Order: sequence, then structure tokens, then C-alpha cells
Amino acid sequence: MLISMTGFGKAAGTIEGNDISVELRSVNSRYLEIFVAVPKFLNFLEDTCKKNIREHIQRGNIHCFINIAAGNNTLANYTVNMPLLRNYIETVRTIARKTGIEPQVTMQDLLTQPELLALEESRIDPDILSNEMTGILDKAIAGLLEMEKNEGRYIKQIFIERLQSTENHLTSIIQVQKENISTHISQMRERVGKLLEDQPGELFLNQEIVQMADKLDISEEVDRFKSHIVQFHAYLDMEETVGKRLNFLLQEMNREVTTMGNKASNSEISQHVVEIKNEIETIREQVQNIQ
Repeated sequence: MLISMTGFGKAAGTIEGNDISVELRSVNSRYLEIFVAVPKFLNFLEDTCKKNIREHIQRGNIHCFINIAAGNNTLANYTVNMPLLRNYIETVRTIARKTGIEPQVTMQDLLTQPELLALEESRIDPDILSNEMTGILDKAIAGLLEMEKNEGRYIKQIFIERLQSTENHLTSIIQVQKENISTHISQMRERVGKLLEDQPGELFLNQEIVQMADKLDISEEVDRFKSHIVQFHAYLDMEETVGKRLNFLLQEMNREVTTMGNKASNSEISQHVVEIKNEIETIREQVQNIQ
């Protein structure tokens, strides 16, 4: 089963009165890259989340967003540094006495002084939060994987259609090639006859014909290309991740069809080669989204 690297999953739950939501977004990447965004005072959840994601996903650029709304203020609270606040007010009054400027301290002035407020971290047991968070994360991962599987089924259908197109062009190449070698032999005999006053010896001419026929022969490339198509279809039905293998197989297919075009020395075959390369490139673009 093909699994895409593009997907979205979301889940929510409640942990000791606190509303938790988890969002997962995935895009394609050569490797598995995981980025977790959590409130600063819950950074201890990052490693747990990454470990859990790695157990389910092999490739992709994964962004995990965890949002927490503390319904009963159990996650974090702001406290005021009262000694520092009193010192701040007294300092303002001293400046006012010495300068004659009327002191006007607003709430905004106080809030812009980060030292006056301190954030008390969560009072929830970290083990409890971590364990229960895993359950919510699992639901988000399940949603992400379901979307990726649906996208994988869609991409698989694209692969099948494009592969069928390459097979059709390959069939045309085989048909053209049946007449291609004999046409080149006839042209060679005609050119040699025009260039030489005396007819060349039959043995010499036959040797040249054999060498030319060998250079024009693309049967091995055609057989390997067919084998690659069969292997590609086999990969499409495998349960494990196959993105890297599909990409390698496309490189081999492109190499074989390029050799066909170079060896055949036929304009009609060259046209089919161009079309096959175009289909391979379309498939390659989609393979970049497969795990």
C-alpha cells in the first residue's frame, strides 16, 4: 500500500480539567524530520511526542502543534514579584521628587517589565500528562495516516495510468524497431554502392551489416525496461515504504529508454522516447510524495 507524505491529523482531549488539542501536518521530505511546538513550560513533552511519531511514520517533514487551555488554572500561573514591584514604585516616586515630574505609572508600564511577573510551571504530574498526551497524539497520528493512505491510493492510480502510457509507447517502439534495422541495412547498401565504383565484397559488406545491426539492436534495453515496469507494479502492492526504491527504479527506466533512443537512430522511435521520458518525469514528481 502506498502512503503519501502529505496529510493532516487532529485530535483533542481533556487531562485533569485541561483541554488539549494536537495537530499534525506532514509534507514530503527525503528523511523523517519532526518539529514539535509546545508551550515553553511543557517542553518535557517534546521528546515523548517525537518518539511516538517515529514509531508510526518513516518519512516526511512533520510539524506537531500542541495547544493547552487550562480550564482550572492547574497548568501555569503568573505571580507578581512584590518586593521588586515596591522597589519599582519607590524608584518612580524618587525620580518624581527630584525632577518635579508628576509620577504616572500605568498598568501597561508594569506589564512591560518582564522581571515583575514570573510564570509558575505546571502543577500536573509530568508522568500523568505525558502518558495521557500519548493517547491524544495517537488519535491525531491515526487521522494523519488515514489521510496519507487516501492520498496514496490516489497517487497509485496516477502511477498505473502513467505506466500504461509508457507501455503503449514501448509497444510502438517495438513495432517500429522491427522495420528499423532492415531499413538501415538497405540504406547502407545504397550509400556504399554510390560511394564505391566497384561493388564491395559480400563478406566485407556482411561484416559491416552485422556491426551496424548490433549497434541498432535495443532488445536488451526493451527487456530491462519491461522488467522495471513489472517491478514497479510489484512495489505498488507492498505494505512497506517504497518511495526510495521507486525513485531508483525510475532512474533505471530513464537510463534504458535514453539508450533506446540513442541506439535506434530513428525519428519515430525518438518521438516515443520523448513521450516515455515525459511520463517518467510525471511519475517521479509524484514519487517525491511517497513514503
